[in-house]
Amino acid sequence: MSRYRNLFPVVVLLLALLIPAASAAIVWGPYVTNTTGDSAMVTWKTTDEGPGWVEYAPEGGEVCRVTSSGEGSMHRVLLTGLLPATTYRYRVGTGDEMMGDCRFRTFGDQTFTCIIYGDTRGQKPFFTQAERHGLVAERIAEEEDILFVVHTGDFVCDESEWDEFFAVAGPVLRNTTLVPVAGNHDGSAEAFSAIFGLPPYYSFDAGNLHVTILDSNDRAWADMETQTAWLEEDLASPLPRKVVAFHHPPFSSDRKRPGGDLAIRAEWCDILSRSGVDAVFSAHTHAYERYQAGGTEYFVVGCGGAPLYPLAGEKTGGHQVSHEGTLGYVRATVSPKSIVMEMVAVAEVTEEGEVTMYPAGTVIDTVCLPQDTAPPENVAAGWWGAPAALLSVAMLFRLRR
Repeated sequence: MSRYRNLFPVVVLLLALLIPAASAAIVWGPYVTNTTGDSAMVTWKTTDEGPGWVEYAPEGGEVCRVTSSGEGSMHRVLLTGLLPATTYRYRVGTGDEMMGDCRFRTFGDQTFTCIIYGDTRGQKPFFTQAERHGLVAERIAEEEDILFVVHTGDFVCDESEWDEFFAVAGPVLRNTTLVPVAGNHDGSAEAFSAIFGLPPYYSFDAGNLHVTILDSNDRAWADMETQTAWLEEDLASPLPRKVVAFHHPPFSSDRKRPGGDLAIRAEWCDILSRSGVDAVFSAHTHAYERYQAGGTEYFVVGCGGAPLYPLAGEKTGGHQVSHEGTLGYVRATVSPKSIVMEMVAVAEVTEEGEVTMYPAGTVIDTVCLPQDTAPPENVAAGWWGAPAALLSVAMLFRLRR
């Protein structure tokens, strides 16, 4: 046997050459967050640890390649030195796995379209994200030239559902920037930052629009004073258009939480009004609602696929429009003079769970901000016409659920 010992290293080498190396499959993404006028962050997750890379280029431009750190299965690469208002193509790779034909656009355009939706979690064993969220994601993916998508929170029911979320949302995320809001089902602040590379509250500018993302979860109240002080300073932005997003709605006719989150209303709504915020987007109530208070339009967009909630017959003051049993999203067209918000209905869901699809592009509510500005000719009028007169809602006492 000793005469064959010297052959052992040779056999091992031959086997290594003959047997293909294991591939680190991509299971999340890629997805882009933290986009500005000159940078963007690309993230993806693989089944195995190891180095990865991103290749990117402006359309028709020179291809650049950046390597990820390779620390763990989460890969994150910050692309810098980008051109503003420019579309970039990119692809990512890890091991033998490669995913390409993705794109995003850096901020800087004065007119653009963005999408707002949320509460995409499933309700197993009754239905999965693929069965409900998938219907909404498919319609959003058909929208053209979406600069970014705001997800108003509750991406998942629990941490076991993240794989499903990224699989269902993949066609949307590969062609835009994701702006995440932390929901009460999305884990800790540390988990949120690990997935998206962002803190629980932050802000950014896109053209003439200033966007502020807040953390309204129970954990935030331990240091709400700091976040509220940051909010007041942040909303001093000189940009003419401002929108804010957080998960818990300060106005809602949800039967479980009549009136909405009164503590959030007392903490932030006066600041939002004084700062000239055009619109606020929330979720948590699994329906579509719209309210007016203090010169600001409040949207509840919790109809991205989670189990839909019935609303109370008696509506909270400032109520304008509500739709139960409807899956959908808000499409916002932003220009230097106005923001046109359209609620796009995707499907109707009965209490028995029967799903009926709406024709693509069905708009069931439209509002133009500021309200004395007519919507552009290429924006369809909603079914509900002009909103009612502005109603002022008094700030109520602090009360947590």
